[in-house]
Amino acid sequence: MRIAGAIVMSLAKHLDKLGILGSFIAAACCLGLPAMISIIAALGLGFLINDVVLLPLLIGFLVLTLFGLFQGFKRHKRIWPLVVGVVSALAVVVFIFVSFSTPLAYAAVAGLVASSLLNVLAQRLAHAS
Repeated sequence: MRIAGAIVMSLAKHLDKLGILGSFIAAACCLGLPAMISIIAALGLGFLINDVVLLPLLIGFLVLTLFGLFQGFKRHKRIWPLVVGVVSALAVVVFIFVSFSTPLAYAAVAGLVASSLLNVLAQRLAHAS
């Protein structure tokens, strides 16, 4: 029982990173990144390359990312990683599904990665002090 609790606590610290990975994969499929589409098709998951499937998947991973960033905020009390994450998550959805813009969508995904890096940095600074 203690091992399961330790695993859950360990995963809770990395939810933002897991969410960003899933968000990137879903966004890359939505944007038609050839390498990602080839990998998905080679794995036999070609049915995933459909906006009806990808939109809820992307939203779910973005929520997971924001939840992980919020958990980090509760630990280190620095708001900027969460703010950058929320703005980037909204931008990902807007630039993929509302006003299609591939460069801006990738910039928004880069913003998600930056929010995770800010979160890690804030946690290290909080731990050091």
